[in-house]
Amino acid sequence: MARSVSSRPSFSDTAPSTILDASRDEIIGNTSKNWKRTRLPWNNRKIVNSEGTVFRPTPPLSCYDFNSHSFTTSVENIVSKRKFSNTIRSSNRVRDNDGNSHPSNKNVGKPADTKKEREPNSKPKKVTTLSLASKKRRGQKITMVTAYDYPSAVHVDRAGVDAVLVGDSCAMVELGFETTQPITLDQMIHHCQAVKRGAPNRPLLVGDMPFGSYEFEDCDVALRNAYRMIKEGGMDAVKFEGGSESRAKVVRHVVDGGVAVLGHVGLTPQAISVLGGFRAQGRTAVRARALLDDALRLQEAGAFGIVLECIPANVATAITDALEIPTIGIGAGGGTSGQVLVFHDLLGMLSHPHHEEFVPKFCKQYARVGVDINNGLAQFKKEVEDGAFPGDQYSPYVMTKKEKIMFEDLLKVDAEKRRSKHEEAASKLKQSDEYEQLNLYGDKNGSR
Repeated sequence: MARSVSSRPSFSDTAPSTILDASRDEIIGNTSKNWKRTRLPWNNRKIVNSEGTVFRPTPPLSCYDFNSHSFTTSVENIVSKRKFSNTIRSSNRVRDNDGNSHPSNKNVGKPADTKKEREPNSKPKKVTTLSLASKKRRGQKITMVTAYDYPSAVHVDRAGVDAVLVGDSCAMVELGFETTQPITLDQMIHHCQAVKRGAPNRPLLVGDMPFGSYEFEDCDVALRNAYRMIKEGGMDAVKFEGGSESRAKVVRHVVDGGVAVLGHVGLTPQAISVLGGFRAQGRTAVRARALLDDALRLQEAGAFGIVLECIPANVATAITDALEIPTIGIGAGGGTSGQVLVFHDLLGMLSHPHHEEFVPKFCKQYARVGVDINNGLAQFKKEVEDGAFPGDQYSPYVMTKKEKIMFEDLLKVDAEKRRSKHEEAASKLKQSDEYEQLNLYGDKNGSR
């Protein structure tokens, strides 16, 4: 067992309590070989330097008293130790001409000797399915945002969001379809690849399996397509909609195949043909109980989490409490393990100064990016039409004076020929404009 340093007398680490003529630098700078010690009890011990200066050392906080043959600790020892610490501390400061104390600059320019600065920059810690489960156990909320391309993925990653969902809502907010059903697996993989490049290291990436890619009775179809999302799309997991027995069978088969699966119950947009549109779910006791059974079924099948969409808050809370895996809510109240929103909705990407595109009731807009986009585009149009842009400030590429003269001489070689061709082309275009103005080709419907 290691012996305590303070439990035995220390001769080299002690400091003088009374100094006759020794300076501070002599006390701190001289080593033990410059001093002569006498083997006397502590209360009679004297130390003499090479110049004959004598002082008495102060024993450590706990020292051996040769008179009483025991270790002693005294208030005087503590005070002496503090005085010596202050002496060392003051040696690292200097005084200016006005007598003010400042830190010494003797270490300026030297590399810092801290562990943090010596360590190379490390990549951010990767969020995994286990990370999300751990957050639920610790009572920490999970954040998830959709992303469909490189720029949106970069922004979501920089914000520190836990998980990125490449949702099939891309069909509506990116491709302009009225539902999520038309988007294909190849299109989803294309967007997944872009998101992977934008957020390659930290967040958990989940790819939505599009409509028609996993609903088959042959579960191998779903597994093959899930493999494509992982291998080609670069995703960490996939998401399936629905919690029926047949869907749980697919989830179990895909999980057994080595692919993590995020479930989804409540409003399942891919099934709007059956649901009769985008309608809230679980608002009756029987249907709410059925949603709980669906969630339990997905958990039993091996899903690492479940999205709860557009269901009453009390139902979402009951499902969350009944599950061991985390739940991600969207329009399901605050009792879930986390929240997810569509990138375009929460940032107000489709906002306009004079009208608003449809925004779900459950979505809070944290910005009105669409307004700024519209204003920026309108200002660009006006400045170009007025000739204010680009101007000299945004025309940085110039020729030397000599090159300008040479270029002007080259232009003079065939100037007349180019002028005649320009007039001929302008005349033809003018005649075409007159035909359009006279409506000689009929109206928009092709009638004459």
